Amino acid sequence: MNRVTGESRERGVVDDRHTHARARVRRDGVVWLAYVFAARNLIGLLAPALLVFLPIGLLAASALVLLVDGSVAVVNGDFELIGAPDTSLLMWSAAVLVVSVAGQAVALPATVLLATGRLAGKSVSISGAMRAATRRWPTMAVLVLVGVVAFTVALVAGLGILVWTGAQVTTYAVMAVLALSAMPCLLAVAPVVLEGRSARGAFARAYRLTAGASWATPLTLAFGVVLFPALAARAVNWAVSGLPIVPVVAGCVLALVAVPFQAAVIARLFLHRVVIKGTIAEFKEIVEGLPSGTPDPARRVPVLAVLLLPGLLYGGTVLINPLGWLEVSETAVTASWSRDPDSEVPEEDGRPEPELDPSDLQALYAGQDRRMVMLMDDSAEAKLLTCEDSSCTRIRFTWAEPVGVAGGYTAASARLADGRLVVSTWARKGVDNDGLIREHEKWRARLGLLMCDATGCVPAPGGKPITEVTRTSQDRAVALAARPGGGLLVAQLHELPFSKRDIDKEGLSITTCDDPACPRPRTKEIAKLPANRYAHNRSGLIAGAGSDDRPVVLRFDRETGSISVISCDDPACAQARIGRPVREDRPYNFDGRHGRAGAAMVIRPDGRPLIAYRDVIDGAIKLLDCRTRECSRADTATVSEPGRNAGPAMVLDQDGRALVAYQDLDRERIVIAACAETRCTHTPVTTIRRGGSDGLAMALDGNGRPMIAWMDVAGYADWDLVVTTPLNLP
Repeated sequence: MNRVTGESRERGVVDDRHTHARARVRRDGVVWLAYVFAARNLIGLLAPALLVFLPIGLLAASALVLLVDGSVAVVNGDFELIGAPDTSLLMWSAAVLVVSVAGQAVALPATVLLATGRLAGKSVSISGAMRAATRRWPTMAVLVLVGVVAFTVALVAGLGILVWTGAQVTTYAVMAVLALSAMPCLLAVAPVVLEGRSARGAFARAYRLTAGASWATPLTLAFGVVLFPALAARAVNWAVSGLPIVPVVAGCVLALVAVPFQAAVIARLFLHRVVIKGTIAEFKEIVEGLPSGTPDPARRVPVLAVLLLPGLLYGGTVLINPLGWLEVSETAVTASWSRDPDSEVPEEDGRPEPELDPSDLQALYAGQDRRMVMLMDDSAEAKLLTCEDSSCTRIRFTWAEPVGVAGGYTAASARLADGRLVVSTWARKGVDNDGLIREHEKWRARLGLLMCDATGCVPAPGGKPITEVTRTSQDRAVALAARPGGGLLVAQLHELPFSKRDIDKEGLSITTCDDPACPRPRTKEIAKLPANRYAHNRSGLIAGAGSDDRPVVLRFDRETGSISVISCDDPACAQARIGRPVREDRPYNFDGRHGRAGAAMVIRPDGRPLIAYRDVIDGAIKLLDCRTRECSRADTATVSEPGRNAGPAMVLDQDGRALVAYQDLDRERIVIAACAETRCTHTPVTTIRRGGSDGLAMALDGNGRPMIAWMDVAGYADWDLVVTTPLNLP
């Protein structure tokens, strides 16, 4: 009699517990109640996600370290892969995705079991939940495949409607309806793990429970399992954007924490619909079918430590950099700039504020004062962009040339020993107040100089016009170089007078000045060279001077790729020698912007030039190590692979190596090749996120580190000026 009474009492307690549980889960507001429940029981519900995803993450990170092999850098305090991923990285990404989805097919149902037990008032051990979820993994895999197919169908249908009709509203509406109709696939997780149903039976069970709440149930799943976690991730990412390390740490934590909240929504919604649509017996059967076990104590400190472990490992690796990865500082200078011309404010001279175009970048200068100066010009008035610090977060953007200069001439520049810049400018004569030419025979353009410092540019004091051109002979390229003794060298490539003109020839003259303002210019024609057939040739002429003050001038043709080097035997250039290290050729595939040649030159202390250029035939960047001043004999090194390359820019580092920077457009990266004679080591330094362009310049900062300014261009109004500085270039 006592035994029967005890059993009755126990059965009554169980019935009361079931009654209370049914009453709790019957309440409306499933998403918010589930989130509150998950937050209160977070420590106990986190275990499956930690047990599954922590090993996956550690193994994936270890494999990634073995695969990257030089194509990784710490950019602004965060780990970043450089350039387009190769096949091995794509395979790694696919493998990580597949393994993560497989892990989710265990972690999510195991967490649903734990959440259901806590909602129903029954203790479920973590080990029991993991074993039960693992046994149901094949069925969960089928659910995953069906869900992927369903959402793919929704996406393809929407894109098909968009392509066929072009109606975006209709497209989004169709995709939303199809996606909502597939949402019960998420609810099917509960019948699989709680009732042991097959995939087909789980889908049928989920859709039967949805009946009577055909919109409420899919919307609950959409918001509670998909949208709210995604929005939370976006919000946190926005809040910590711009901070080093923190976004990755926050992302790891959110990815793990999201699983308990998603599982709580699925578990509570399933029980909610069972209470409404099912019977008391069904509810009892679900609860009694939960794996029994001793409840695991909540160990807050170990769980939190494991939760933060991936982020701590990542942060420690980035800060300590035990593998010696390249460290890079990078700033998108124009990221916050307005592209709206209406926002311009007129200056005192009547001109609007200067605008920057993606084709403007001409030269970059840096030095001991941490200030950078960039010359910007593309045939209109030249501009100066000055960065007040090495990160280029504080800038000044001003006009360099005055109002009314002659158009069609690209400004040249050189940096003096005192840090000032000399910039070429062309003043016009023979135009009216509106800049219109009334009498063409009276039109003149005179070459002068501007002296620029941190406050702006002024005409060179005491300077005289270096040359004058007329409308019939205005095609002219100019290059400037500082002389070792403080003077200035001006090189000009110009049309020959008719009486001196040979077929397809043009003259090269140099002007030497003892003072950078050129109050007493001395000009001499030193060579006649093949005519340049490429109109508006930018950077086709480069000037330099050795430590003995003997001029060296490089002339290259962007269309044919030919290079001529003219060297003087003395500072006054009484005798000049001409070398042609690269002969004229024709590219088989001239593709416009990326088919043109480019060149850069530096003069070594012994006066011999180093020349980097882009081959017009195969697109490879090559380096000429000249054995003579005029480069009539040279050793050649192929710096890059053939293909779509742009640039180059070149400087000599403190060890005498030639640092050659170029854009590897095929692999979407910028590379610096450090070359000692013709032996080069290559280091990718940043990713080209849009499309790159011809604009690329490089200089050494006060610490001897290369600084690269470049234009990342996708199209009109979609581009940025970027400054990239490798901090520990090997």
